[in-house]
Amino acid sequence: MCTMVLKETITYYIHQHNNVFCTFLDASKAFDRVNDCKLFRTLVERGLPPCIIRVLINMYVTQQGCVSWAGIDYFSVLNGVRQGGVLSPILFCVYIDNLLQRLSRSGVGCYLGTYFAATLAYADDIVLVCPTPSAMRKLLLICDAFATEYDIKFNAQKSKLLVVSSHNCRRQANSQTTHCSFSIGSNPIERVESFSHLGHIITSSFSDKEGVRFRPSK
Repeated sequence: MCTMVLKETITYYIHQHNNVFCTFLDASKAFDRVNDCKLFRTLVERGLPPCIIRVLINMYVTQQGCVSWAGIDYFSVLNGVRQGGVLSPILFCVYIDNLLQRLSRSGVGCYLGTYFAATLAYADDIVLVCPTPSAMRKLLLICDAFATEYDIKFNAQKSKLLVVSSHNCRRQANSQTTHCSFSIGSNPIERVESFSHLGHIITSSFSDKEGVRFRPSK
C-alpha cells in the first residue's frame, strides 16, 4: 500500500510534466535508538491511560539482556524497543509520527489534491517526495533537526535520491537536476537510477520492466 501511494503520487506529477524528487532515507538501527524517556512522554501526550504507561515503563526500565560466554553476564537495556516484540512496531510508529507531523506542517512537498503525500513511511522506511529541490532541502532540514532531538541517525550512505520525470521533459529535467545535491546529517546523498522500495523497484524512467524482472532475495 505504501509503494502504491508513492507510485500514484509520482504518476500524478509526471502527467503534469513535473519532476519528482524522491529521497529514500535509511535510519540506522532505528528500533535500537528509540529514546525511552521521549517515547513515554509522547505516549502521555497522546493520552494513553496512565496504568498502561506505568506497565510499559516497568517493562522497559527493568529489562535486561544477557550474554552467555564462560558464564552468564547480565546488563541493563536502557534504550530502544524490543526487537521482535509484537508491540515494538506500534511504539516505533508513535515515536516516528512526531517527525511525520512536523513534515506535514511544513506545507511543502507533493500533494494529491488537498492530501499531503510528501512523506510516506512504513516502520523505519521513509521516503520524501517533492516536486522541487528547494522543497526537498527543507524537508531534509526538518529530518536533521528531528534526528538530533530524538536520537535517530539517518545514514547518508544507505539513503538514496531518485529523480523521476515525464518522457516529454526528461532531457530538460536531466540538465536541470544534474548539479542538484542533497544531504542528511551534513553528508551527501547518492543519486541512483533505480531503488527497491519495500521490495518494489522504482526507476527514474518510471517503467515497470525492472519491477517485473526483479526477484527479491529470500
